[in-house]
Amino acid sequence: MDFARQHGAGREHGQSPMPLEPQSDWQRGPLVRYLRWVLIGMLVLMTVYPVGRYIWREYRWRWIIVHHTGSDNGNLDWIIREHQAKGWKDAAYHFVVNNGSRDTVAGQIEISQRWQDRENAGSTQRSYVNEFGIAIVMIGNLQNHPPPLLQREALLSLLVRLASKYDIPPERIRGHNELQNTKCPGKHLDMQQVRREVAAKLASMEK
Repeated sequence: MDFARQHGAGREHGQSPMPLEPQSDWQRGPLVRYLRWVLIGMLVLMTVYPVGRYIWREYRWRWIIVHHTGSDNGNLDWIIREHQAKGWKDAAYHFVVNNGSRDTVAGQIEISQRWQDRENAGSTQRSYVNEFGIAIVMIGNLQNHPPPLLQREALLSLLVRLASKYDIPPERIRGHNELQNTKCPGKHLDMQQVRREVAAKLASMEK
């Protein structure tokens, strides 16, 4: 029998050879440790960021602000052109409730790109309301006359749907003129009555 095989290659003075141990991060050097933590950080960010972004997009809404255009002739495309002429990139509102002008149907609701992207509104002078508020505009000059019945009913349905989905209490549904000195959304849209009707509809949904 081979002597080395019998007595174990590499043995000296009757001792077994020491097994090689895996190197720790400290033994591998600072660059390896840095890259390891960068990789862990990237994995955490890739997991947390989409979740956080979704929560911000979908659940930050705390107000609903109602406006009117002040013109009886309009739709979403018209608003976009008007606002782009002022230097804005899009309509300042999230939803448009039409009155039947410009090839629309009374009560027809149009959704702006601003809402599809969940961008903040640009409809008031209060930045926190713009950031956390959903902006709705009624086509028409409601300072001069009430909205058509179908338009008003569409507004109420939209308010109930948004308030229910985003857990917005009726008292946080406000007219533009309840936040700053303006006649918008007009004297013929009684926001107190709107809030009462929304509250009643929400209560009936809970039964």
